[in-house]
Amino acid sequence: MLQKIPERMKGKAIGFFGAGRVGGALLFHCLRSGYRISGIYDVNQRRLRNIARKLKVRTARKPEEVVLESDVLFFTVPDREITRVYQQVKSKIRPGTVLVHCAGAFGSELFAGAEELGLETLALHPVQTFVSDEQAVRSLPGSYFALDGSAAGLRFGRSLVRALRGRGVVIKGEYRPLYHALCVFSSNFLNALFYAAEQIGRKIDLAPADTRRILKPLARVTLENILNYGACASLTGPVRRADERTIRIHLRMLKRHLPEAVPVYRTLTSWLRQMLRAEEEKRRGEKKEG
Repeated sequence: MLQKIPERMKGKAIGFFGAGRVGGALLFHCLRSGYRISGIYDVNQRRLRNIARKLKVRTARKPEEVVLESDVLFFTVPDREITRVYQQVKSKIRPGTVLVHCAGAFGSELFAGAEELGLETLALHPVQTFVSDEQAVRSLPGSYFALDGSAAGLRFGRSLVRALRGRGVVIKGEYRPLYHALCVFSSNFLNALFYAAEQIGRKIDLAPADTRRILKPLARVTLENILNYGACASLTGPVRRADERTIRIHLRMLKRHLPEAVPVYRTLTSWLRQMLRAEEEKRRGEKKEG
């Protein structure tokens, strides 16, 4: 159940540039939480018509139409387009308007010159992954959000996050590329690892769907253990056991059957060894202090 927005926020009119997965999900939940939607613009007219029909919101034929009636503007376009769209409309934006983008690797610096124009800023990145419009709507509530911006922008962001039953953490602009890399390690690289597992599965006559089904219990428990006990404490397998013979056999078979996976295997094995060394050094330091 979404929370209702505070009374002081109810009069704010919110406009959207972009009706993709993130923009559409935010639009849906802003409506359900009680925000007033001033309009939405998207270069994809078919997508725009679909979301307007589903959510009964006003669409705009030009970006300027959204700007003129909005107290908050969401730039939920592809990251590379945020600055271009902002530059296109910024001369029409009223002072005091809150400008919002959802790019993970960037902060409020994408809205260059906003402060001089009397505009407020907010970077609002959901720590979540979206593969479809429907899944985005389901998964957005309860997520964490990385925030950056002006004082008024952050107040609006925190209010919206509370309405979404989420939690916000402030990540300043200079650290956002590193924060976004953290998200890539925790999400996108899992896709790469499972792709490698699927390719290995093919070599032993397993279809990708079968490989995923077989690995699902293992992957789920591994992730649960990591979240409950930490990456080091939950590690099992040949590196933890210092089983160099098994590692050599793995590498020999990969060279023969899937050579492109060898560099990945070597790199990750090196990282696991480094992780265990750091764990051991920490343990020794704690013993000395004790």
